[in-house]
Amino acid sequence: DEFRAFKVPENLIKDNPLDYVKTFAEWLEADLVIITSEFDYWEGVKRGGDPAIFNKRWCYEFLKKRPLREFLAGELRQNLRPVWVTGIRRKESRRRTQLYHSSRYEYRFEGVGAVEYYHPILHWDDEMVENFIRENGIPENPLWRVGFSCECLCMAGMSLRKLNRLLDENSELATWLASMDQEVQKNRRSGPAYVAPLSKKRITLSQYIEDRKKQKKLGNF
Repeated sequence: DEFRAFKVPENLIKDNPLDYVKTFAEWLEADLVIITSEFDYWEGVKRGGDPAIFNKRWCYEFLKKRPLREFLAGELRQNLRPVWVTGIRRKESRRRTQLYHSSRYEYRFEGVGAVEYYHPILHWDDEMVENFIRENGIPENPLWRVGFSCECLCMAGMSLRKLNRLLDENSELATWLASMDQEVQKNRRSGPAYVAPLSKKRITLSQYIEDRKKQKKLGNF
């Protein structure tokens, strides 16, 4: 059987996770297939605004589901019976706890066909992951120590409290997010875009980050 690793790049964060995926694929001795989407995350925000988890989650459809659907169609045309193995864990978010219950099941992509999903660490906690990495000599993803699920940086399901923690604990990342948001706002034609935890406040992410920096400086006196 052919064993391949694949990644859908989203260009979502400053430190490209694809760099680690390449390292991990080499460690697995697996061929790496890079699946591309029609446009990247920031271009999507310019077009449609920041995603929201319940009524405007375009990031999942355009950056993940569609590219994966096309990839699966190619697999099935070759008469392959693919099994897709992921590192999803229920513990990573409340929504994943609600959505994922079985570690192995069949998922059908409408109009294409079915693929078998396997989530081997679905029920693991952080300590189990740490032990497995150490015991097997797995190259560690540098973002593991940051303390959040990278895909959540679209902030579709992020609370204001978690956003504040993210910004306070990762100053370089906050600065980068502010610069990307400024670029987005400058190139939007339909008014400002607001990340989900700031949508009620009607304040852009870049302005919010700037305001928090000013509050910290005032707090020094």
